[in-house]
Amino acid sequence: MYGIGALFSKRVVSSCDGRCYSTSRNKKLFQFLAKMPKETAARIAVAQRQRQVISKKSEKYTPSTVYLQVMGSGARGAANTLYLFTDQKRYLFNCGECTQRLAHEHKVKLSRLEHVFITSKTWRNIGGLPGLSLTLQDVGIPKITLHGPEGLDELYQATRRFVIMKEMNVKMAQCSPSEDFEDNVMTVKYVLLGPHDSILPNVNQDLKPAAKKPKLDNNSDKDYEEFIHDDTDYYKPEIRNMEAKSKGASPEKSKSKSSSDKDMKKKTEKVLYDLQKKTKCTVAYICTLKKRLGTLDLAKCVERGVKPGPQLGQLKNGQDVVLPDGTLVLSKDVKTPDDPGPVFIIIEVPELSYLKVSEFAAHFDNGDNPPENIPTIIVHYTPPNVFNHPTYREFMSMFGASTRHLVLNAQNSCLGSEAVHRSQHKLHLLDADVFPLLRDASVPAEWSAPANSKHEHLKGLDELKNKIALAQFQNIINMEGSCKGDGSVASDEDPHAKLEIISARTLTMFQLRPKKQLDRSAEPKLHIQEYIEETMDIDGFVGSLEQFRRVVDGIRYKATAHQEYPKVVFLGTGSCIPSKTRNTSAIALQIDENRSMLLDCGEGTFGQLVRFFGPKKVNAFLRTLTAVYVSHLHADHHIGLIGILQARREAFEEVSAADKPDPLYLLAPGQIMSWLSVYDQRFERIRQEFTLIPNQELLYNVGKVSEELTSAVLARIGVQDVRTCLVSHCPNAFGVAVSIDSKYKLTYSGDTIPCEELVNLGKNSTLLIHEATMEDQLAEEARMKMHSTTSQAIEIGRSMHARYTVLTHFSQRYARLPRLNHNILHDNNSVGIAFDNMQISMSDLELLPHMYAPLQLLFAEHCMEMEQKAENRERKKNLTDKNPTLGMVHRFTVESIADGTIDNSSTSPETKTSKVDSNEITNINISRNS
Repeated sequence: MYGIGALFSKRVVSSCDGRCYSTSRNKKLFQFLAKMPKETAARIAVAQRQRQVISKKSEKYTPSTVYLQVMGSGARGAANTLYLFTDQKRYLFNCGECTQRLAHEHKVKLSRLEHVFITSKTWRNIGGLPGLSLTLQDVGIPKITLHGPEGLDELYQATRRFVIMKEMNVKMAQCSPSEDFEDNVMTVKYVLLGPHDSILPNVNQDLKPAAKKPKLDNNSDKDYEEFIHDDTDYYKPEIRNMEAKSKGASPEKSKSKSSSDKDMKKKTEKVLYDLQKKTKCTVAYICTLKKRLGTLDLAKCVERGVKPGPQLGQLKNGQDVVLPDGTLVLSKDVKTPDDPGPVFIIIEVPELSYLKVSEFAAHFDNGDNPPENIPTIIVHYTPPNVFNHPTYREFMSMFGASTRHLVLNAQNSCLGSEAVHRSQHKLHLLDADVFPLLRDASVPAEWSAPANSKHEHLKGLDELKNKIALAQFQNIINMEGSCKGDGSVASDEDPHAKLEIISARTLTMFQLRPKKQLDRSAEPKLHIQEYIEETMDIDGFVGSLEQFRRVVDGIRYKATAHQEYPKVVFLGTGSCIPSKTRNTSAIALQIDENRSMLLDCGEGTFGQLVRFFGPKKVNAFLRTLTAVYVSHLHADHHIGLIGILQARREAFEEVSAADKPDPLYLLAPGQIMSWLSVYDQRFERIRQEFTLIPNQELLYNVGKVSEELTSAVLARIGVQDVRTCLVSHCPNAFGVAVSIDSKYKLTYSGDTIPCEELVNLGKNSTLLIHEATMEDQLAEEARMKMHSTTSQAIEIGRSMHARYTVLTHFSQRYARLPRLNHNILHDNNSVGIAFDNMQISMSDLELLPHMYAPLQLLFAEHCMEMEQKAENRERKKNLTDKNPTLGMVHRFTVESIADGTIDNSSTSPETKTSKVDSNEITNINISRNS
């Protein structure tokens, strides 16, 4: 299936048709799926029992190894996550977007995670929680305890339609200043911080806007009332109505809402004050590790005449003993000193008015507090404008010169991934325009002088490798000049210059036990020479690359003129969960230099934009962003939206703090308001950032779009037309066609099985971007998951007479390259494969079909692995076909895995095909309904 260069060319593979499924057939399929047996619950229950046994055993011991490790540096576009490792339990402090992706890449084990501490209810701190929670549930973690501001757990209520926590209990700890959290690892004191000037007269004034919804472009939230009360389960297999229907609020709900409004008017000022405090409060954590007794030196015990027996235990516990001959043996003389347990503090002060110096007085180095109370390290989530303020620096200096300060905020630049650069440097060899080097210069590149080859025939190749690697290395160095490192260190003129400030980078580690020391050895670095060498050393790659470049040169020579716009940038091409090489769904459509839109917006989309455009230029792109299209309400297609809205606002504030930007047009299923309105009311204000245009109002087969909508949306986006159709995947799932002008039309499938409606919508498209989650051999499984195979996606492109088809949304089992039918590869002049950080203009489309041959060689090892797995599946199928009894078991297993490997209520459609190591979350290939 990998074509002429495939490594198992003798293998016969059956072709898979690309037929479309009608509504009636879909209904039968949904009924069948609903009756299917589920196995996931049993698997998770077994894993949960195992974890509970392990956890119970560990409670008897004080951990001997404890360290803090940075997962996300807090840089703009990066997670701001801190990981506390002990040899019994794991903890997280804050959980920004991309946390699970970084954990996967760097093999950070989260399988024993039990507690998550959040400093404030902002998207920067909680954006990674929904996706991470589903992953933790899938590996059998029985419960997670959230610590943080009151109301934090409402996040799960708000996302309950697309983040289904059915097998894992999420509990909210009572974070009270009068009651500490304590377990066998540490004691945590909660410090509640809030603005000093929050007095009652101002509270009523501050809360008034919350009662009124802002009007945008004559749109009121009342227009979306029917969507706000959406109660659809987007992961439950049910009979989907293929007509556009909206669920209105029931009379009971309306009555309850009316009663609630009346009750709110009767609230006293005290209740209003508590409500405001609940919303604006941040929580700092003063953590003290449990005391660990020193270890006995048996040689010293023998030297002093201590016999084996209970006296050894007494000495170990710190008790002095008297030997039978009257000799006194002091515990301190025969064992290492006890470790009293270092103190570390986690703090976020969003504004200076939140700072309460007196709350930390017991830990100042003022001569009155005991040495063990002085913090070893303080982790600051405080934003740069507050962190660099003299008042805050004065506060930091009160802890003394021995305390180190680790900074996780937007002052840093490290995005943390080396894998995305490795992949891009290799793909860059194919075409520098289609695969440009990333403008993320935050990961340092290392260069070593090339060694001279001993063999004459290898010298030419070595020179080529070094020339390419040096050019790419120099490119990184040039970009580094615009990104001057991480954080800031106090200058000699600073009165607080003695403060030791550590700028966080991914995998920065601070040991708390047994030693107290900083370790930066694991921080990611780029090894460009290594990437080039391992690619160029692949047998046949250099020849294939030269042949491809000759084809490219010929195509570009014949082209009359290169037209830069419209341009498509693929930001996420994987399904379900992010991997280190493919992020979740997101595509940027740059219509012209001043206008652009996003097609879907999975977790980490903003981080991908920062990598691609660079930290200095990403704001310029965001200021061109006029619309975001969301195909359906599975989390991996829209959970990154809030991060995009907030980043776009910051981009406009950079050029004019006074003028508010025009709201973003949000083209999405109207039911998205159920989630966004709750977030706006209970977490952060985002409602003024967008105007919703429900996808239901853009259906191509329901007549003309209103003139008002046409003038308001299309003119500003800069396109001729935007139309949608319902597709077969989940409730309220849509495909979209964007007619950019009379020359170019782009169609995007979202997630769907082959669908007649999409064919009709996308007739004569210039470019079809279609999901191709699975290979042809898994066609039955793909249909059960409501996804398409590669051949089906290609056939849809042919049916709609699309000039070019680009495949995307690959199962994470195809982390490098999907398996394509070898018949297609022999006759391919219109199909391309999407990769993260790939950009294509319309004039580049002709190049894409020619890339597959060198790509097969570039990822030869991956292709061999996929072929071996396919042969194993075929062999098992043949065995079960010969034995009817085994065949029944096989069919039941296949069907159960297809629907139940990941519980329908919490996940979805792809499935695991290999055995899961329940102790290693980072090795899991999870598939949620994408």
